[in-house]
Amino acid sequence: MYLLGDPTHPVTTAARAARFVGPGFVLRTWYALAVGSRFSFTDEALANLRVYDVTPGEVWAALHSSRRVIRHLGDDVMVVYATTAHGRRIAVLLAEADGTDNDWDVLSARELSDVEAKRYDEAVRKSPESRRR
Repeated sequence: MYLLGDPTHPVTTAARAARFVGPGFVLRTWYALAVGSRFSFTDEALANLRVYDVTPGEVWAALHSSRRVIRHLGDDVMVVYATTAHGRRIAVLLAEADGTDNDWDVLSARELSDVEAKRYDEAVRKSPESRRR
């Protein structure tokens, strides 16, 4: 049994979804019960993911990675730096939806540059959770 948003589910991207349920189908909202957050993908966000060659499944994996670094850019915008299940390092830009706590819109995601990847690795290495493993 798969949960919606499970990166191992065969229908994790809009392109794959079109093959299973028709060309008009778009995955928009995934829930993360463990962290109490709701993540939504707008049509614009999905277009941005395609531009940067990032799949919604990779975004989902990054948002739930145990090796993520969160940088708040204000009260309602943040960037999550993380590693996907396949080891790809990405940055996910999120905006709080309509000022609702734990309700986030994914705006875009892209692969980290070499400099960003180096800083990310240093931050993860220095984190208390990393030292406990």
